[in-house]
Amino acid sequence: MKDYYEILGVSKNASEDEIKKAFRKLAHKYHPDKEGGDEKKFKEINEAYQVLSDKRKRAQYDRYGRTFEPAGGYGGQGFGANPFEGFGFDFSGGQFGQDFSNFGFEGFDDILGTFFGGGRRGASRQKGSDIQIVLDITLKEAFFGVKKGISFRTFVVCKKCSGAGYEKSAGTKKCDKCSGSGKMKEQHTSLFGSFVQVLECDECFGTGQAPNKICNECGGAGRVIGQKSISVEIKSGVYNGQLIKISGQGEAGLRGKNDGDLYIKINILPDKEFKLEGDNLIVRKEVKLSEVLKGKSIEIESISGKKIKIEIPPHFDITQPIVIKDEGMQRNTGILGRALRGDLIVHLYLKTPKKMSSKAKHLAEELAKELEKDE
Repeated sequence: MKDYYEILGVSKNASEDEIKKAFRKLAHKYHPDKEGGDEKKFKEINEAYQVLSDKRKRAQYDRYGRTFEPAGGYGGQGFGANPFEGFGFDFSGGQFGQDFSNFGFEGFDDILGTFFGGGRRGASRQKGSDIQIVLDITLKEAFFGVKKGISFRTFVVCKKCSGAGYEKSAGTKKCDKCSGSGKMKEQHTSLFGSFVQVLECDECFGTGQAPNKICNECGGAGRVIGQKSISVEIKSGVYNGQLIKISGQGEAGLRGKNDGDLYIKINILPDKEFKLEGDNLIVRKEVKLSEVLKGKSIEIESISGKKIKIEIPPHFDITQPIVIKDEGMQRNTGILGRALRGDLIVHLYLKTPKKMSSKAKHLAEELAKELEKDE
């Protein structure tokens, strides 16, 4: 059995970066288009990287000695270590005479999924992995909504073969491994008896046709590491930490199989003026002593740009916040389709003057005496 770590020349504790660097170095060295290149070695390197660069596949490989998905599109390794070996159960109508197809099982992967919560069905085994990225947006972008362009590195469809994994001009032939059926049968034994598993052929990916010449750009995988750029619309009212799913914009699948999904996690950046607390916005506003004494109105600008005037009432406790209803962040649509909003909470703070003239000091003393009389 192939040792993927040995192929890439890394240890079993190698980090993702170490694996990526090793792959790039070896792929550059053995690329079939280069002088001294080796197509077989290049395919082997690509196969190893397809597994070790994927956390889920790598975990399966470390545990079972293989993955439950064909790696790199070629050279599947067979079922490998069978967790039910030495047991016995005939799922295809053996000693219990039970045909599990009536229960919706489509092979051993589905049985594993039922018993252990793992496994995936036939064609989905070459589906691209899902990707999650974090997108930073400003508070105002979260309030108004915004269209953002994002770019990230992942597996993308090979342009040379359009994801087919082989040179179409060279054509195909009947797959020798499955005799053109696209299916392979494997017999296993378990505690309950023996059973036959029908698998998609890992040589032709279930098509029944094998390529005459694989693509030397992707090594037959139909995908390569590249930069992916998309535009995403962030709607008004998005909240911090929200996950947005974009179907089919994740990792490209093997040999033209379905792409994975992209999950965008929203991160709202801190704002200089407003502090976000749930759906409410907190703002601090400086007021002058003269404004407080005269009962003068104070002007506040909301996040939408609206000018709001606040009247300071008599006997007002300046340490208490002023709540302005429905001037916070957008909420989810309310009853009868009406958009709801949080509140704007204003905290006032008083600043004493740095310097006072002798006249101002005299007037302040007179004012203090007058206020004491009123009290």
